[in-house]
Amino acid sequence: MSVQSNETLARRYLADFWNRGDATAVAEIVAADAVGHVAGQQITAGPQTLLARRAGLLGIYANPIFTLEDAIAAGDKVVIRWTFRGQHTGAGAGVAPTGKEIVATGINIFRIAGGKIAELWVESDDLGELRQLGVLPAGS
Repeated sequence: MSVQSNETLARRYLADFWNRGDATAVAEIVAADAVGHVAGQQITAGPQTLLARRAGLLGIYANPIFTLEDAIAAGDKVVIRWTFRGQHTGAGAGVAPTGKEIVATGINIFRIAGGKIAELWVESDDLGELRQLGVLPAGS
């Protein structure tokens, strides 16, 4: 695939899957045996796993939206920088619903193989999210 095609996959991952919840799209763009690296752990990241993770996000945040800020592609890798916004309306990670609007940022790195996302790394500002929820004090 071309570098441009690889970047298009990464853009669709955010727009079609995370923002619209398109189960067909995630199956088209993510390999069944994809591997993810999230919070220092290696996880399976195939379409079914990602659909479950999105369902979990929807259980915690109302109207979540990811905004693509940057995309950089080279070879078989694509990096995207995003901003997440959502209202904290459900319990998650031991935190009761606060009703607060949260803004968090993150970066994903994708490795593309065979026309699909084969591997992905996620780096997100989880501490900033916890500060906004009031779990951690500001400045910690």
